Amino acid sequence: MSRKPSLLASALKSSEPETVPAPRQPSAEPKAAVVLPPLPQKVEPQGGSYVPPSRANKTAKTHHLPPAYWETLEEISFRTRDEKGKRVPQERLMAEALNLLFVKYNYPQVRDE
Repeated sequence: MSRKPSLLASALKSSEPETVPAPRQPSAEPKAAVVLPPLPQKVEPQGGSYVPPSRANKTAKTHHLPPAYWETLEEISFRTRDEKGKRVPQERLMAEALNLLFVKYNYPQVRDE
């Protein structure tokens, strides 16, 4: 039995612009002095270049934990308020938790900017 073609693979192939280098003209110069044309460069799409200020200079990590951890984190975030009365984001709670872990294992805490 043959497999069906992947929809994702075919969509990616059709969305990528094909770059064909221009044919080189023969030159009268010696072969050692031939200058090759620059390679075509892929242009980044405009939509993928924006980074929100809240995520600048930060990286994301994924951790696979049982759902109870994530549910409890959401509950704490929902019920906890800062001095302005706004809910505390999960990112800030995770940073606080990691700093507590660093203290436990005698590593320096990371300070927020």
